[in-house]
Amino acid sequence: METSTIIWIVVAVLVVLAVIAVAVRMSGSRKQDRQRSKAGDIRQQAASEESTVRQHEAEAAEQDALARQARAEADRKAAEAEKLQLGAEERGEQATAKRTEHSDRLRSADEVDPDVPDRGVGNTHADRSADTRDAGPAPGASGRGESGRPSTTHGPLEGTQ
Repeated sequence: METSTIIWIVVAVLVVLAVIAVAVRMSGSRKQDRQRSKAGDIRQQAASEESTVRQHEAEAAEQDALARQARAEADRKAAEAEKLQLGAEERGEQATAKRTEHSDRLRSADEVDPDVPDRGVGNTHADRSADTRDAGPAPGASGRGESGRPSTTHGPLEGTQ
């Protein structure tokens, strides 16, 4: 084979390689252009969603503020309830002390009163007062005197003596 034929074959191979390189480069360039276009579309879509995202963030912040406010209100009410409970317990203790003092006074009066028939347990005014307080009114008893008005004295009970 002659040298000129070999040269023409080499030149043809180089031209074919150059054409392939240009084709590959162009397809890569087109691919990059498509990727750039796709990235631009994604950015544009994200920009249009920005206001929605901000609105959701604002709503979440508002809900958080409402939750913190409700929690603070609940804490305040719990503290108030605790204070009221302590006050109720204190008043209950005071009422118990007053009830004991009242019963002691009635017993003292019964001890001094010559009209109390028997000083045994259950026969004094104080004991009867404690019994009615603990058990409530006797069946059929209204806690009212003959006039229909509430009984306010600690004298002898109706029907005794």
